Amino acid sequence: MLDMYRRFLLVSFVSIFCASLQAQELTDKQRSLAGRYAQLEQILLRLADTSGTSNPQQATLLKKALLESKDKLLVQRFESLVNVLARRQFSEAVAGQTEIEQDLLLLLKLLENMSRDERREQEKEKIKEMLKEVEEIIQSERILKNQTRQLEPQSLPLLETKQREIRMRAQVLREQIAENEGDSRQQVEDGRRQTADGSREEESEEQTQTQQTPTQQALQRGMQRMRQAEQKLQQAEKEGTLEEQEEAIAELQKLKEELEKILRQLREEELMQTLEKLEARFKRMLQQEQTIHSQTERLVSEATGELVEDQRQIKIRADRLGADQQSVIDDADSALLLLREDGTAQAMVESLLQARFDMTETKKRLEQTSLDTVTLHTEEAIIDALQEMLDAVRSAMAEARERQENAENQQPQQQSGEAEEPLIQLLAELRMIRSMQRRVNERTARYDGEIKQVLTKPEADLSPFKRAVEELARQQNRISRILHELKIGKTN
Repeated sequence: MLDMYRRFLLVSFVSIFCASLQAQELTDKQRSLAGRYAQLEQILLRLADTSGTSNPQQATLLKKALLESKDKLLVQRFESLVNVLARRQFSEAVAGQTEIEQDLLLLLKLLENMSRDERREQEKEKIKEMLKEVEEIIQSERILKNQTRQLEPQSLPLLETKQREIRMRAQVLREQIAENEGDSRQQVEDGRRQTADGSREEESEEQTQTQQTPTQQALQRGMQRMRQAEQKLQQAEKEGTLEEQEEAIAELQKLKEELEKILRQLREEELMQTLEKLEARFKRMLQQEQTIHSQTERLVSEATGELVEDQRQIKIRADRLGADQQSVIDDADSALLLLREDGTAQAMVESLLQARFDMTETKKRLEQTSLDTVTLHTEEAIIDALQEMLDAVRSAMAEARERQENAENQQPQQQSGEAEEPLIQLLAELRMIRSMQRRVNERTARYDGEIKQVLTKPEADLSPFKRAVEELARQQNRISRILHELKIGKTN
């Protein structure tokens, strides 16, 4: 996937800067590039469709890249450049080619980031599988230790085979870890060599010990203890066997801790990347919404003032603000996708959904030229929600950096097994829930007043309130559910 884009970029750069070619040659070359890029989009689309079942994550990444390409209208811009060159408008062509080059580089960077995300996710899944295997090996060793304690010394040789089976299972895990961590095949093969008394294997392991990672070293020491336990079982040395088995379990626990540490590091990288994307998205949305609000205030003033501007012009400007509001809605949808992929920031998801509903209502009111205090108050609620979410993201980024610094300074914090660090911490989630509840209360009071006013009229029509009240009920139910889930999560 990335190689296709890199090859296309190389051809594009060479073609764009071959100024010595004749005009017709440049036009033909540009036409060829336009066709090749359109074909590249079709290939990516087919790849996304065919990998939907076998590799859904890759399919999602490809669709994101395609969406970005279509948002930038790259195919259309390539075709437009053909016409520009055909008219011999070279300065305009150079400017357009430069812009496309920059967008292609950005798209390539996006694909590389996506590929890195996919590799990291695969790495996380491998670590989780290894952790599960370590836990099962530890459990098996504990059971064997209990059996050793219960048997009489003369019966201990009967357990030697079981101890060897556990060690061989650990050997398989060792190969998986070595392969996953980029260890050389030779080191793995060296470690597998074994003689009857185990001396050659021990010698090989001692030679490679310094070249191994902490996970490999912990597992290696655990396997050495298991081997010693085998020998002592054969010799019917009960106390010595129990000691070796206890030490083997301790080393396996260290291995488990190392794997959990790697898993946390991968999660922290993923978390920080998501937070950076959210910060950029929320910052842009907030700036856009503030601009929309200030321009709406101006329109409201002009539409209700003594010097009323031509209504047609006000309508045109209100429609433009509605289009700008749609742009913010699109950004909100992208942010929601990021949050749902992470799956740990429930309150922020709901807060953004509330804000998105208000955005659609604002867009509708602007398009209807409903320039009044209701529109302004709704925009202000959107701004408040976006500012709160931006603050929460920035706070989470500061906490993530602090965790990374603590890890680098060997100051481990309390962890709960494989539990992933949430994107947004509990306190920040609770603050957002409180703000959401406040906005629901304010909206309820406002609707109550508006509905009472409508009911005073002879032919009261409450249908315009139906969707808004239903959404308000949904928001209230969702807030209650999030609080319940957070309480359960904290208890567990």
